[in-house]
Amino acid sequence: MNRNRPGHASLGMYPFEQLRPTYDRLWEAVRAEAPWLPAKLGWDRALDESWLASDMVIAQTCGWPLINELADRVRVVGAFEPRVPGAVGHRYRSVLVAREPCAVADLAGMRAAVNSSTSLSGWVSLVAAVHGPGATWAGAVSWTGSHRASIAAVAEGCADVASIDAVSWVHFGRLVPELVAGLVEVGSGPLVPSLPLITAACTSDEQLAELRAALAAGCASPEITIAAHELCIGGFDPLGLEDYLSLIHLAPHPGPTGAIN
Repeated sequence: MNRNRPGHASLGMYPFEQLRPTYDRLWEAVRAEAPWLPAKLGWDRALDESWLASDMVIAQTCGWPLINELADRVRVVGAFEPRVPGAVGHRYRSVLVAREPCAVADLAGMRAAVNSSTSLSGWVSLVAAVHGPGATWAGAVSWTGSHRASIAAVAEGCADVASIDAVSWVHFGRLVPELVAGLVEVGSGPLVPSLPLITAACTSDEQLAELRAALAAGCASPEITIAAHELCIGGFDPLGLEDYLSLIHLAPHPGPTGAIN
């Protein structure tokens, strides 16, 4: 990371158009603490492209690709503290949703709508919650490509259950209430670290410390209290890769899933 070039900053893991101006206000508060950071957040790149881009200053990823693909190629900055039900500091639980109330044990063998096999909230947490860590999903799986599509699949009867990132679930309920209408929460996933913020592997210890301090101060700034509330952010915790490595014990067994697409 070179302080003499603009660089790229991305906080795009919650792709709601309505939230972009709010994220921009948060970034302004962060940058006020470290003016060498990129002036604006970038919204024009695919998420996975930003993770390893040569000009990446900060990006947001998922815990599962972090430990499986990015571990030795980036540095972990930390994570926002999710202000959602069931969260503890920077850790939170995914939300299991269905059309009718039922026990979590009853979900075994049902049709699952899953955003991606690389999703900690949508796939890994689902299998761990219903079958246990290291297990195989017993029912059919529909790979949907997004949490939004997974919710729609359950609502339309194309699937019976989905595991949704808890922050996404709150945002959908507030911003797209018609999408979640008729669905109920039937359980939750294991308590896991929230979405990691990463920076380039070449980032120095000094720059990393400054970045962490700017994020902590920005999130605590009184000027962005309303913005933080809208983003479900209660603060920032500095973390390292070691805070995510324990997730590996949740890895689902890659057995047959009865996938339907």
